[in-house]
Amino acid sequence: MSTQAVTGTAWGTGGGRSYDVTATDGTFSNFLLSTVGDATIGFAQTNDLINHVQITYAAGSCAWRIRNSVSQVTKRVGFGFLVGATGPPPLSGEIAPLTIQQDDVLEVYTAAVA
Repeated sequence: MSTQAVTGTAWGTGGGRSYDVTATDGTFSNFLLSTVGDATIGFAQTNDLINHVQITYAAGSCAWRIRNSVSQVTKRVGFGFLVGATGPPPLSGEIAPLTIQQDDVLEVYTAAVA
């Protein structure tokens, strides 16, 4: 198994937070933690309304999801953007508005270049 750097930002009308993780490829058990305080999105942004999530990764491919860690309900999903790729504008990570609950986690699934 290989690992790669993944960074992300989640924000809405009340501001946002930056997150990162060294993700193990081939598993969804990679929680992004706040770059300030090492907290999951549920603790870092409890009750915040977000409408953007932007994830960047180093190589291969990357999917992300916001999931409730207690009920296991997946609330939002998307794909990351390759670092250095041309294309998506900076605010392209728009999602349906979501109010973050304390049990929510932001996870990524990365796959290495074959």
